[in-house]
Amino acid sequence: MVRFARCNALLSLALDSSGKGCRYVAKGASDDDVVKEMLEHLTSVHQVEGDMTANILATTKTNNG
Repeated sequence: MVRFARCNALLSLALDSSGKGCRYVAKGASDDDVVKEMLEHLTSVHQVEGDMTANILATTKTNNG
């Protein structure tokens, strides 16, 4: 079972480093893994600061496939 969160669910109009709509997906075995990976992405690519943990958890989903 994989947990995941999409960047465009958090920042709907954000652009990636190439100037296109960001389609980044953070994946992990647990919510903590997803939050850690997404926080790193938001900080490094979008320069988002602050605690986005609750927002990330609210958009995190499970893929049973």
